Amino acid sequence: MATTDLPPKLVIMKGAAPDLSAATYQIHDESHTIGNALRWMLMKNPKVEFCGYSVPHPSENLIQVRIQMYDNLSSLAALVEALGNLDSLCSTIEDKYKTNLGEGNYERWNEKS
Repeated sequence: MATTDLPPKLVIMKGAAPDLSAATYQIHDESHTIGNALRWMLMKNPKVEFCGYSVPHPSENLIQVRIQMYDNLSSLAALVEALGNLDSLCSTIEDKYKTNLGEGNYERWNEKS
């Protein structure tokens, strides 16, 4: 498949509110791993009324995320913010992991053959 034939990473599904206060987003090449973390990050936002995700079918390499906002706010803005917060959280965890790994203060074990 040529690069130009690839589906876009993010698609707004039909039926979204004109102001995007309620919309379903299809995210390609993702699974439960990011779906659950993203749903958790979105639900931490007090402006989000509802958020859920699904994997439509195991053979499809995508997830669908439904976001509904209070006060006609943009679900797309909430999604972008949640993705940024999730990226920040993952970077913080990676930094801490690398720091602790570098200290070498962990249990080592040699497997005998």
